Amino acid sequence: MVSVGAILVSDDIYFLVNTMISVQFYLLIVVAVINADVCEVSKTSSCCRESQDKNQDEFVAFTAITTNANAMTNDPIKYDNIVTNVGKAYSSTSGIFRAPINGLYSFSFSLMGFHTDTVYVNLYRNGQQVIRLYTRGGGLHEVTSHTIYLKLEKGHEVWVQGTAGKKLWASEPYNQFSGALVRTGDFTD
Repeated sequence: MVSVGAILVSDDIYFLVNTMISVQFYLLIVVAVINADVCEVSKTSSCCRESQDKNQDEFVAFTAITTNANAMTNDPIKYDNIVTNVGKAYSSTSGIFRAPINGLYSFSFSLMGFHTDTVYVNLYRNGQQVIRLYTRGGGLHEVTSHTIYLKLEKGHEVWVQGTAGKKLWASEPYNQFSGALVRTGDFTD
């Protein structure tokens, strides 16, 4: 028997998760638009280039959602439902983002594991784990997310990889992977 309170909490969680994903996506787009505006205003800035074709290469943003509820393997998660892929740097076939130019990038990813399992997913840069998310299962429908900024060189790869044998909750768009170029260039800490 399910109580009315449990249904309300479930609906509230669903609303909050969808709102969180929408806000993260919106912020990534805002960052890309602001970067474009800065380049337009300051033609002498190092982030701007001479030709329109090269300038278009600087716009990189993607969001993808996984619809795959199969057990994960020790490979990148393939977020197969592409919402946007400006710059074509994300591959839904491999699940890997490949930086087209040097710069500072923002990535976010969210996780809703299958409610019966403790599930871990990790963000990797060039084969090295950078950050981890987890949900503890126990009959709960927990959702968690991270946003991180990474300095990448052209050709560097970023992906999300899960716990082998565990499942993501994929009947709703809870599990997403997004990224955007914040600024081009080489940066030091």
